[in-house]
Amino acid sequence: MTNALMRGVRERLEPLRPVEYRRVAAALMTTNMGNGMQFIANVWLMLELTDHPWGVPLVLLVGALPGSTLGPLIGMAIDRFPRRLLFVVTDLVAAAMLGVTAILSATGNLEMWHLFAVVFFLGGIESMSVPTAGALVREIVPQGKLLAANATSGVAIQIGQVLGAAIGGLMIAATNVTGVLILNLVTFLASAMLVAGLRTAGHSYSAPTGPRGWRTTFAWSKQGLVYIREHPRLMPSYIMLVVLFAVLYMLNTLIAPFAVEVLAVGSDGLGLIDSMFALGAVLGGIALPVLTARIDESKLAGIGVIGLGGAMIGMGLATGLLFPMLAYATMGITFQAFYIFRSRVQEAAPVDLQGRVMSLVITTVNLCRLGVYLILAVSAGAIALRSIYVAAGGLVAVLGLIVTVAALRRKDDPSLSPTSSAKGA
Repeated sequence: MTNALMRGVRERLEPLRPVEYRRVAAALMTTNMGNGMQFIANVWLMLELTDHPWGVPLVLLVGALPGSTLGPLIGMAIDRFPRRLLFVVTDLVAAAMLGVTAILSATGNLEMWHLFAVVFFLGGIESMSVPTAGALVREIVPQGKLLAANATSGVAIQIGQVLGAAIGGLMIAATNVTGVLILNLVTFLASAMLVAGLRTAGHSYSAPTGPRGWRTTFAWSKQGLVYIREHPRLMPSYIMLVVLFAVLYMLNTLIAPFAVEVLAVGSDGLGLIDSMFALGAVLGGIALPVLTARIDESKLAGIGVIGLGGAMIGMGLATGLLFPMLAYATMGITFQAFYIFRSRVQEAAPVDLQGRVMSLVITTVNLCRLGVYLILAVSAGAIALRSIYVAAGGLVAVLGLIVTVAALRRKDDPSLSPTSSAKGA
């Protein structure tokens, strides 16, 4: 047992060996700490600027617009320009915007349109930084270690978001929202410094070939979609990646109204339930590379998706506080199947196509995100919120069952194995 434990620890620490990867993971944790703080700041500022009930949902909608509309341009930029430089520049732009916002807030000149502009641009920067960081990890980490690296990145993101939300809430309670904006500015500067120090990654890029003009650029921008269409074995993993990404946004959106309006547990209960997802995600992210070294990845992914769907159904039927906390912890653990599908898509797609392939995911997910916000805007009440959890959980569980059945078939037919698919891609 001691030898098995030591092997598990070595496998878990393996992705942390390259200093370049450690820099990217630290930048992700730092940036998401700022995102957690900024979410609290956005909600608080909107509540200060208006008493209308549509204020907070409208802020969420505005934040989702850049990823929904600018996805192709984001993908082109990630593959066209040095990724290290792109990540650093976007972080510096975000820091500059937050500096201006902090000045406006401190002087009492902040208006509603200022907040919407900041939320829009920060939403675009988040939509840029997520696939850019993924592409950097793909460059740095060997394919055999990519799943462990992605799981470690997920742990870093969850820790950053939890710390950021907690720090943001405490700072607003102790001082004011201006201090949160300034501290978030510092997190973006720190993230930029970390990625700027990369030496062996983030320098490669591709460019359109052939006659110059918008037709050539448009055809080049579509290569991510063309690649996925020409490699149908990649499609199941891509679809599951999109579905799970959309589920994550849905869970983040539903939890506040569900906890307050349906469970009636108040803000303290909301914080406990939400923190349980983060705790589950950290535990699941730590265990995932160890489990996949001993259990077939496809089976583990299918079981995880089924468990996620079951936990969502349970959440829709839950009452009180304890069961929702357990349900959200289960969701955090089982959601780690996401990183199996993400790693497969990253491994199959060439390095020079990472931006254009992953930007399609960001665009699709943000469109789903807009759909969820619109559904919440037109439907309210306990029955509607419970129905969304149950219906979405049922769909996820069915998809997980399909993945599991496909894994069992793949075991019987070696030509359908993920290794064969990756080689064929």
